[in-house]
Amino acid sequence: MKTRVADTGSLTDGKGFCVKVGAAKLVLIKDGDSVRALENRCPHLGVPIGRGKIENGEITCPFHGSRFDIATGENRDWVSAIGGMKIPEWTSALLSFGKKPQALRSFAVTVEGADIFVDL
Repeated sequence: MKTRVADTGSLTDGKGFCVKVGAAKLVLIKDGDSVRALENRCPHLGVPIGRGKIENGEITCPFHGSRFDIATGENRDWVSAIGGMKIPEWTSALLSFGKKPQALRSFAVTVEGADIFVDL
């Protein structure tokens, strides 16, 4: 279902914009001329990812350093930090708590004028 979630004036390059629409919690990301929408929930431990660092087409979980492609949600790195501080590779396996790398859920976005719609 196509749902209006925000307007383009709310977005800033390099920063996530968090919105809640019904039960869906999303992070919107301005990516050049495009807008991306991802679930605002890191699949590692379910913490919000919307305040994560955004650079080079990726968003990084601010809690455990997992990185995701902002266009597809694909996982690029799994549990590599704690609170923004890098951890040794061998520790990563312990902190993943047996969870396998997973993608962030992504949503199709349409921009009409200044209105941003997400297909929920």
